Amino acid sequence: MTSRVVSTTESPRRGWPRPRDAGPGQALSDRLPVPWAFPLIVFAITWLLILAAWYGSAVIYHQGHPWTWHFAFKDANFYLGIAQYGYPAKLWTHSAIGGRPAFFPLFPVLIRLTSYLTGGHYLIAGLIASVLAGAASAVGVWVLAARVCDRRVADRAVVLYCFFPGAMTFGMAYSEPLAVALSAAALLALIERRWLLAGIIGAAGTAARPTLILLAVVSGVVAVQAIWTRRDWRALLAPALTPLGLVAFFGYLGQRYHDYAFWFQLEKAGWNQHIDWGVHTFRIVFWADPSTSRYVVFNVVLIIMFIAAVAGIGMTLAARLPLPVTLFGILVVLSCVIAYGQNTKPRFVWSAFTLFIGAAAKLPKVIYWPVVVLSAAGLVFLTGWWPHHVIGPAP
Repeated sequence: MTSRVVSTTESPRRGWPRPRDAGPGQALSDRLPVPWAFPLIVFAITWLLILAAWYGSAVIYHQGHPWTWHFAFKDANFYLGIAQYGYPAKLWTHSAIGGRPAFFPLFPVLIRLTSYLTGGHYLIAGLIASVLAGAASAVGVWVLAARVCDRRVADRAVVLYCFFPGAMTFGMAYSEPLAVALSAAALLALIERRWLLAGIIGAAGTAARPTLILLAVVSGVVAVQAIWTRRDWRALLAPALTPLGLVAFFGYLGQRYHDYAFWFQLEKAGWNQHIDWGVHTFRIVFWADPSTSRYVVFNVVLIIMFIAAVAGIGMTLAARLPLPVTLFGILVVLSCVIAYGQNTKPRFVWSAFTLFIGAAAKLPKVIYWPVVVLSAAGLVFLTGWWPHHVIGPAP
């Protein structure tokens, strides 16, 4: 009886080692003319599920809402408003106008740029920007997974990513897909030790969502390792550049509203966002929060997502993925847990997309496909159910 030994070697490019047998072979994507078409196909199937949920829910609830009702829902109005009108010129209370400065500018900028191609039609521009960002995120997850594992794992990871309930944001004018695309690109640059590129992409990321400041933490840890092991001082470029998007936006708000702490005050006043170190999250998980009796379905979703996140972290650690990939997923989940009002909502857990790579690498086939089916069912359910049962912030 012989045993198969999998050794590791340095990739043709600079970066973390990967398995010697991690090349193309038995993946579905290898059967396509271009392998990266696979994530685009999966992304297109996800959109079909979203459309089915939209029109199916209209039949179930006897409502004939147009597609714009689903797409431009809740926070989407803030992004579209920023794209069309910019940030308000003076301080406002929390409202459809006054809440705009809480939302970071990169996604609205993309919508604004796209609107020049749509004759000033911002809804269509938002749809185009969202689809492009979603497609880029799917490709980014696949490319990153193929780099750190192989194409078979990449195929499995992008299916998990696209069919996860948090993928409902593919069909909404939200910034999460753009954030995932930028995060995947930044992590790939870190793995390849392209420090300047990682910093530039990271800076774009911190201009898209505040949570992507975690990329600065990840790149900082990676830089310390690079300096300690190889005396590669250029690694400091990544953590130095990454926060610049966030710093520039806060500087803009400070100059515009004469208060450099304005964003934090608005988050607290409008959404009660603050750090409670996980107290609220664990109250929900153990069914001890007063709101659990009023929002049963929503809280059940949060509990399921919490369990999925913990399982994803466990499998990612077991898969022994490169440090930046593993650390990013863990930090995103932790940031959700410790922040009051964030919790383990599907779209936030979904943003910890590197956990899907760990799950794809470790889930046996007999478990993998049932998980995919259940995830897809959850995606369809949330997409169709939530807009008709508005119970607070979006899942």
